[in-house]
Amino acid sequence: MIFSRTFSRKQIRFALLSSLFSFSSLANADFFEWTNTEIQYLHGDSYRMPANPRSISQSIITFTHADGWKFGRNFMFMDTLITEDGQPSQTSVYGEAYSYFSAGKILGKDLSFSIFKDINATIGVNAGENFDSPKSGTRIALYGFTVDFNLPGFKLFSVDVLRHQILEPSLTVQNSSWQFTPVWKLPFSIADTKWSLEGFTDFIGSKGGNYHYNILAQPQLRLDVGDLWGDSNHLFVGVEYQYFYNKYGIKGLSESLPQALILWKF
Repeated sequence: MIFSRTFSRKQIRFALLSSLFSFSSLANADFFEWTNTEIQYLHGDSYRMPANPRSISQSIITFTHADGWKFGRNFMFMDTLITEDGQPSQTSVYGEAYSYFSAGKILGKDLSFSIFKDINATIGVNAGENFDSPKSGTRIALYGFTVDFNLPGFKLFSVDVLRHQILEPSLTVQNSSWQFTPVWKLPFSIADTKWSLEGFTDFIGSKGGNYHYNILAQPQLRLDVGDLWGDSNHLFVGVEYQYFYNKYGIKGLSESLPQALILWKF
């Protein structure tokens, strides 16, 4: 049984703090100008892991929250990853959280010009923990800036330019490099159905030694199925394609697979 293990205090504390961070955003919703909260279920059968030649079957439950406030916006997600086949059953969590401080909002000015919309100072943190392998945790700090664009048809298009600094585990050569991340959301209609193409791509630079540059792309194609019976913008189905080149910075470890997607938006 996946959940029959006794977790250490460190693991429990990490999970509780992550959950507290997630739901504190919801508890203070009156503070925000807008909020968007989703829970996703993904399933795929061709994941790859280090030192394992077999393909892995895995389910992922993702809690996602975004909001806007007086001086910018916030975004976070928390993945719970459950291995089902291809290696011993295990459960791990991984989350990312970012705050964007808008120059336009802080200065009280409209900075848009042509396709340029705004620029933001950005800080973030990535953290993960494998409940079945206590030494496999990761902690990453990110800081830099994000450019927002006004592109025809897109509800969102931005590019992060961030310093990507690994705090844990410590690397033998250097712990930091650059990360470039375009993020997009493109809604569209086919006949009387509502769709959305959205996602991101991380480009993370080499850190020397055994940590090679890597690319993670996760575009999603969503269909608003609730809209078919008059309850739009709540229930979605679709597919997420995951492409991970040099996964975890490991040269030659790459994966490419579709994932079935079911999503509920609150």
